[in-house]
Amino acid sequence: MYRIVCESYLNYMKDFNEKDHYRYELMLPFSLLVNLDMYKKEKREQTVNYKKLEDFIYFVKNSIHFYPNFKSFLWSLESRGIKGAYYGILTKEELNEQIKITNMFLKLTYWN
Repeated sequence: MYRIVCESYLNYMKDFNEKDHYRYELMLPFSLLVNLDMYKKEKREQTVNYKKLEDFIYFVKNSIHFYPNFKSFLWSLESRGIKGAYYGILTKEELNEQIKITNMFLKLTYWN
């Protein structure tokens, strides 16, 4: 599941010609999932992207009964040491959009 989401993420991000597009910027924190060395670096530095990604994972994990299709994805993240934490930095709108886009990844919309 992790590999599929990462490949889908990269395909999704290629669709944007303008790097300042709202959805492009919205999904930038997920770039840390693709590059685990970058994840570790940004974790040490406690960057905004790191905190937004952790907020996303924390929320989805604690609301898994609403998002059961995220279960195996979250397991694959936990196996890589990515467990999520609450920072309160992600807005409700950002969270809802990230959930919708990640759900598309899980449904293989952007795979291949």
